[in-house]
Amino acid sequence: MVLQSKKIKRLKGKIKFNAVFNASSVIKTDFLILRLIKNDKIEHLEVAVAVSKKLFKRAVDRNKIKRLLKEAIKKNKEDISFSGQCLFLYKGLKLPDLSLLIKEVNSLISKV
Repeated sequence: MVLQSKKIKRLKGKIKFNAVFNASSVIKTDFLILRLIKNDKIEHLEVAVAVSKKLFKRAVDRNKIKRLLKEAIKKNKEDISFSGQCLFLYKGLKLPDLSLLIKEVNSLISKV
């Protein structure tokens, strides 16, 4: 019997987003912050990605970072061993590359 990997869904809704942002555990690395609410009753992981408008004025840059961060999360999908709701916040000052984000996401997931 082959175990299926966890399904990653998008975190939707203002109420859920605020709940994760306000009442969650925080794990930090150099360029990322992970806010997490674990919930083993559900079978999937709900993920949101955010980039500060204060640090990156151009929407093109923010969207590029979000796309790269989502791709890094997909690459580390097999390492995720928890379920619940989480929020990834990018706090770097420069545009990252994909390999850096993959390493950062991997280190965050290993700390959980």
